[in-house]
Amino acid sequence: MHADTTTTSQPLTGPDAPQPPALSESSQPIGGPETFFIRRGYRSRSEVEYFLDETDDTVTWQPDVYPYAAERAKELGRDVVIDIGCGQAGKLASLAAEHPDWTFVGVDFGDNLRWCHDNHPFGQWVEADLESAERLPLDPDLVRRSVVICSDVIEHLVDPAPALSLILGLLREGSAAAVLSTPARECRSGYDTPGPPRNPSHVREWASDEFQALLRASGFEIHHAGLTRSDDASNGLSTQLLLVGVGGTEVGEQ
Repeated sequence: MHADTTTTSQPLTGPDAPQPPALSESSQPIGGPETFFIRRGYRSRSEVEYFLDETDDTVTWQPDVYPYAAERAKELGRDVVIDIGCGQAGKLASLAAEHPDWTFVGVDFGDNLRWCHDNHPFGQWVEADLESAERLPLDPDLVRRSVVICSDVIEHLVDPAPALSLILGLLREGSAAAVLSTPARECRSGYDTPGPPRNPSHVREWASDEFQALLRASGFEIHHAGLTRSDDASNGLSTQLLLVGVGGTEVGEQ
């Protein structure tokens, strides 16, 4: 797969798919590494409270990200899913029900991971603080059979660099690809919004061009970049969806 910058994710193509709003370009250039490539003048939070992923049966957030990742896993012949920042792993549980022969690994810490241990009959649950962990204690064979998901996690981290390094490390160890999602600021509050995000658990939110610049600077190759639904109530395309690999490689070549 080669780089693709379409404006809808694969699960939402077709004549009935909701269309993203017309966007005006920013008057400001993207920032540099010191701001994680967010435009100058944006205010990030310096701290946020621990995000407890409590179940809400009325709305499914990012409903198409995990099905998209499962389709990529099938295409690439992989039967392991590693979920970085799994929370209480509700969407991972849905994949486990659909693919009972696959192996699922959830990575998180604190109350979210304890909930997974106590409530899910499937999966391996790995404790890691995504702002400090340097590697994950995973069997190399599992990694080589895997795809990675990191869905709407990065915006909760004061320092996203360790989490991105963990994901890149898994790709270098043989994981076929990583599926990432995060809010698209240009679709929610505008390119030049001063921040911080309306969601009090978000440190910062990237515009799509900023996040892609961060990923490339971190060593990733972007194979797909588009928009997907934020939730299944509004159906608005306001979440970034990306398929990435190690820089300089095709998907599955790592």
